Amino acid sequence: MTVLRWSPRVLAIAAKLALSVALMVFLFRRIPLAAVGEALRSADRGVLLAAAALMLASNLTGAFQWSRLLNAVEIRIPLWKVCAYYHVGLFFNNFLPANIGGDIARVVDASRYSRTRAAALATVVMDRALGTLALAGLALVTSIPAIDRFHLSLAYLALVGFFLASLTFLWALFHPRFLAAVEAVMARVGLARLKPHLDELALNLAGLRDQRGLLLRVFLIALVVQVARIGVHALVARAFGLHIELTYFFLFVPLLAVIVSLPISFNGIGVREGAGIVFFGWVGVSRTAAFSLQFTTYLVAVAVSLLGAVVFLARIPRRRAQARQPGRSS
Repeated sequence: MTVLRWSPRVLAIAAKLALSVALMVFLFRRIPLAAVGEALRSADRGVLLAAAALMLASNLTGAFQWSRLLNAVEIRIPLWKVCAYYHVGLFFNNFLPANIGGDIARVVDASRYSRTRAAALATVVMDRALGTLALAGLALVTSIPAIDRFHLSLAYLALVGFFLASLTFLWALFHPRFLAAVEAVMARVGLARLKPHLDELALNLAGLRDQRGLLLRVFLIALVVQVARIGVHALVARAFGLHIELTYFFLFVPLLAVIVSLPISFNGIGVREGAGIVFFGWVGVSRTAAFSLQFTTYLVAVAVSLLGAVVFLARIPRRRAQARQPGRSS
């Protein structure tokens, strides 16, 4: 008799998928499915297209943001290729069970233009860190007018925690002792062989740290990206005829981003919608409308990220041919 053994990774994915399914079933027991369908059918298609266009613009701006970091570590890639790699990363983020899959794809693609992967990894880590800090800092300032009730004050305190965590992470990246502590932990769990790679990563991060003017410019670009992505939520709300003050989006969207990033569900499905119902319910939005808002915003992001799937599939034959010609990149 053969005993089926599942690896811890497969079990983790199965558990996340089960939680997402359970949450969606729970939500649909409290929200009439017919009402959700009616809301989706009545949405303004033109405004949804505008939301998709804004999402695409934010992604292209995000790719430009990443390209500045790539140039800083002397990874020279044409901007159009950076945009292609960025969208491939977005596609993997939306369709792989772990939301770091897209970051790994970006590192692999960018490292084709570098002698090692440490430099490419440094740019992706810094890109994430600056983007997260921009989102948290932006929300911290712009959502102050929304704090007029007790539960919204609690949400703002959570936002303060998010900002402090983002700031601490960025500080740690620039602190020499941080990666040394990581190396010590890895040595204790039998991963001492990774030390040379972490040392090289530390060198690349230190090189970025010394380019303060560049980091400031990238941070400002990141602010534009985050404003655009919050704007996507606002446009989707408008497509459903919801009149929600913009300040509430600046308060709730960053918190939703944090909750969705927790590795407890399959790409945040179920968690995103449930948290959205709670947050937007605080400002008078019905369950059906809040669910439709969050689920449709997710679909808009997924639809735009399919450009990455097109790029990924289109380059497979070329890369297979180039695999027989060492020394070439694509």
